[in-house]
Amino acid sequence: MAPTIWVVFLFAFAIVERAQPTLSQNISLGSHLYTTRNPTSWGSPSGHFAFGFYQEGQVFNVGIWLIDGSPNNTVVWTANANDPFVPANGNLSLTEDGKLVSTAKDGQTKSITVELNEVIHSASLLDNGNFVLYSSDSKIIWQSFDYPTDTILAGQSLILRSGRDLSCSGQDLLSSSVSETNHTIGRFRLTLNRDYGLSLSPADDDSSSYRSFSSYVEEDYFKLNLDHNGHMYVARKNDTISQNLTDGWLSSNHTSVIYRATLDQDGILGLYWHSMRKNNNSAPQLTWQTPADKCSVYGTCGINSYCMLDEPINCTCLPGFDYINSSERSAGCEMRWGDRGFGSVEEKRMTHTNIVPLQNTWFKADYYSLVENMEQEDCKEACSTDANCVAALYPYYGYCYKLKFPLRYGQRSKDKSSIPYVLFVKLANQDSAREKHNPSISKTSIMILVIGAILTICSGITMAVFGYLISRRGLWAHVKSCEDKLGTTEDIVLRSFSYNELAVATNGFNQTMDEFGRVCGLCSLLTAKPYNDLPILLANGCS
Repeated sequence: MAPTIWVVFLFAFAIVERAQPTLSQNISLGSHLYTTRNPTSWGSPSGHFAFGFYQEGQVFNVGIWLIDGSPNNTVVWTANANDPFVPANGNLSLTEDGKLVSTAKDGQTKSITVELNEVIHSASLLDNGNFVLYSSDSKIIWQSFDYPTDTILAGQSLILRSGRDLSCSGQDLLSSSVSETNHTIGRFRLTLNRDYGLSLSPADDDSSSYRSFSSYVEEDYFKLNLDHNGHMYVARKNDTISQNLTDGWLSSNHTSVIYRATLDQDGILGLYWHSMRKNNNSAPQLTWQTPADKCSVYGTCGINSYCMLDEPINCTCLPGFDYINSSERSAGCEMRWGDRGFGSVEEKRMTHTNIVPLQNTWFKADYYSLVENMEQEDCKEACSTDANCVAALYPYYGYCYKLKFPLRYGQRSKDKSSIPYVLFVKLANQDSAREKHNPSISKTSIMILVIGAILTICSGITMAVFGYLISRRGLWAHVKSCEDKLGTTEDIVLRSFSYNELAVATNGFNQTMDEFGRVCGLCSLLTAKPYNDLPILLANGCS
């Protein structure tokens, strides 16, 4: 009987020890950390966690990271995640007057905690990765577990207090980071919402949940727990389980494995485990994730583009659209002819002739017009004749959604049962695209026209000058040729002849009229006398 009692006692003691993390040595007032010289961090007693400065690029952040022997330390918490950066020459101080602040070289300070009602007396980093601040009576007055960023650690509970704040946007629990090397707040979040319960959604769109774990919050107090075996669940105020997210894995020694759940930069909530055995350099292992397909995450692909389910991520533009940035296809797409002023008077004058159907394609049903009890072809025609309609979504149960522009959260599947929708996309013909551009010619077009006109004029002037020079060269060559044949200029200058000279030359004016005609052109130049017979000469030969 006695051995049995001892076994029960030891088992209970082990449970208590497991529930109460070991405290590190207290960090006293006046302690400092530095970015570029030791000490740069404070460690937990086991050495599995560190609190202090970690570097990203040319700047430093204050945070907590897990040390598991892998090449890159895993950051699990970041102070001031909306603005975490500290200059390379900064330091962190637990000041003598009881404040925890980072200080730049110019003397500017930034508090690591929210405003506290009590003065800090000491600090400690616990073995579960929780950084805590104590008052003079050793009461915890602040802890990092109450202000999670993108990660929940084993032994951590996120308290979900519903009520007035949840009626609109909900309560943020986790926010993804921008990237693995930028731990500012990213594009996705885990939130508790009155309508959607615990759910994942884009940070800028409260109404669009791409993964919900419960449909409605009935009570005013919930907790999201992750235990040391990887069991993640939602519990009620009395600690009864409301919903399991993961089942957990049995472990004989929780100190050899550390679990964490992280909302990654791609919007996937994943559960990882880290082996903490000595001399182990293995990378963290993913044991569970949701959603399973990255295309299911709203915002994986940008506006006016869709993602193919069950395939590698490849964002594809809708027909009639081009990538906004061809080198970053996830940034979204824009109308090939430009979407400025869509729905304006100019746009309503456009004539659309083509409607392209995309089978098994879905976009968020954010519509400006909804028509019920409509056949598929009627939905297509309804969008075709509506000047404001860019695309219409038709589920196979008879509704026609004329979607607002731009279109968001596009998904496509090869399987009709997966996405039982057809999307009708309107295309503008070339004439309408040209009509779109004509009302307002861009500055670039005007500049091209002006430059073209100038080049044309210059070309014309150049050709005229060259033509003139060439013609002059030809005339001069002709004159030189005449000079060579006829002698000097004096030899070809016209001179006056006397009447007697003409009589002799024409043998008394008895030459034929043809021969006389050759000299007839000289008649008007005659200056000699007498002119008595000149009228007869003119009448006979110089008509």
